[in-house]
Amino acid sequence: MPSRITVYEKKKRRNQRIGLIVGIIVLAVLVAWIGWSQIKPAAERQQTDQVFQKAVQEQDRETFQQLVYLNNKPLKLAETNQLMKWLKADPERLERAVAEIKSDQNNYPKETKRTKQQDLFSLKKQLGRFWFDTYTLHLNKQTLEVKVDTETASISIDDAPAGNADQEAPLTIKRFPGEYEVSARVEANGKTGQATETVQIGDQRTTTVVFKLAQQIAPDKKEQYGVDIEKLLEAEVKARTGKTVEEMTDYIGRSQSEVEKSFGPPTNQMANKTIYDGFEVVYENQEVKSILIDLNKTTSELEAVAGKPESKSTESVGTVWKYPSSFFDDLLGWLNIKSEKRVIERSGKMWLELRN
Repeated sequence: MPSRITVYEKKKRRNQRIGLIVGIIVLAVLVAWIGWSQIKPAAERQQTDQVFQKAVQEQDRETFQQLVYLNNKPLKLAETNQLMKWLKADPERLERAVAEIKSDQNNYPKETKRTKQQDLFSLKKQLGRFWFDTYTLHLNKQTLEVKVDTETASISIDDAPAGNADQEAPLTIKRFPGEYEVSARVEANGKTGQATETVQIGDQRTTTVVFKLAQQIAPDKKEQYGVDIEKLLEAEVKARTGKTVEEMTDYIGRSQSEVEKSFGPPTNQMANKTIYDGFEVVYENQEVKSILIDLNKTTSELEAVAGKPESKSTESVGTVWKYPSSFFDDLLGWLNIKSEKRVIERSGKMWLELRN
């Protein structure tokens, strides 16, 4: 009997040892499983920059939505797709974003010194699992500055009105990072100037776009000056000579006797020039070479009507104001003037010269 008890006890103890070993093994496996399935992801989740980079590269929308917030709310699917596409479109952009996240987390809760090129996110610490922390990324609005070279222009972003800008006051807009279609439109002088640019907002702390619209709405020279020039020439030439510009042009090449027959004797005469009240006639070989008609305008008054000349040159007749070659042809063609026309500045007064 004693021997049987001894054998039984031995078996019992052996079974207990086996059970203990099996229990330890099961516990070890359970701990390993917990570490692998629970602790490891929690530890990895703490590496926010790596989680972010992997989600973008693998197009893991679920993880990305858990990580990135817009206006303190998780991104919607459309917003997720748009932002992930924008980040992945430029490898350097993604690298800068990852570096920004890593720097911000390493310095948390202190604010990272803002010397970097871009500032896309603000980190917010969350309660993580076990002893690990987790962070969410909250998108920062970026600055877009829109400049134009005209009076008030309407600015739109993705076809939605955003405000007005002019050459003195750019339009400053705040938008979340991403790609946008920015448009400018202005109407003036019966014309419409418009342009559209695709703009990447977020690659820099402030993004500036400049629209050059002035040339599109610039008035035609005839529209800008024509009516005033016509009135000026007709009125002043008629007032000085009693005749139209076309009638005065007909005297080019005629004799002095024909001129005096029409206008009478001059008030003054010197060498080859006769002076009348309001105009002068220059002769060569007894024929009219040129006629200068007083426009009764100062230099500033003529500039206000005809604009500034391209250049000036000094000749014996005075200072010649040089306009584009098409200026007189376009504006004065209606006058049927066949001779050469020039604007002359002399003694602070402006003259119209007709000559061969």
